[in-house]
Amino acid sequence: MSLIRYGLTCATSIAALAFGPAALAQTAYAYSVALTVASPTGSSAAAAAKVKTLPLGLKFSPCEATTLDQFAFTIKFDAGKLGTTTPATPETRQNAYLIFHKDGTAYFPLVRQPLTNSSNAFFKAYTSPADIAKTDAYTAAANNLGGLQTEVILGGNLTVQGLDSGVWLITAIIAPEDTVNFNDPSTWSAWDTTAFMLRKPWRGPTASICQ
Repeated sequence: MSLIRYGLTCATSIAALAFGPAALAQTAYAYSVALTVASPTGSSAAAAAKVKTLPLGLKFSPCEATTLDQFAFTIKFDAGKLGTTTPATPETRQNAYLIFHKDGTAYFPLVRQPLTNSSNAFFKAYTSPADIAKTDAYTAAANNLGGLQTEVILGGNLTVQGLDSGVWLITAIIAPEDTVNFNDPSTWSAWDTTAFMLRKPWRGPTASICQ
């Protein structure tokens, strides 16, 4: 065997060991999440979007009680895949969290449960992100079908009348339940935040509710 051929054979063998199934199984999974807010046709937000003197930098609803204040929220996420034995692939599913929050004073994770649970989907309330329970998942890893999922949050257009005036944020986080820290983004595998505004930029002492 020539020296060149011997060298190539050794290099190929080393590459097979380095990049074989065991090594590929350790490759980091490409977690992702994206949030969007839409103004439904006929809503106050849709009408406001056509007025150039009103905010255009984010979705805005004026809360003037002439038409419904509604938005549609969509989440597109890939929180991992179910492990398989043939071919051998690792379990990579993590929790997906969805948290509505405002002015650094109120945090509302949307928690979904199987249909057999009487409280199928509900918001929990906290005054600090540090208090959010690790189990307050929008989609728990065990309930994740795996791969890329696209969902309209709570199934359709949501009326926001009754919420506080001001800027609201929605944050989606992909993270493992055992290590997630809601004050430390380095523990999150992927995350996104988007915003919408009701009536004015802040709550204030008057006109403090979207009605």
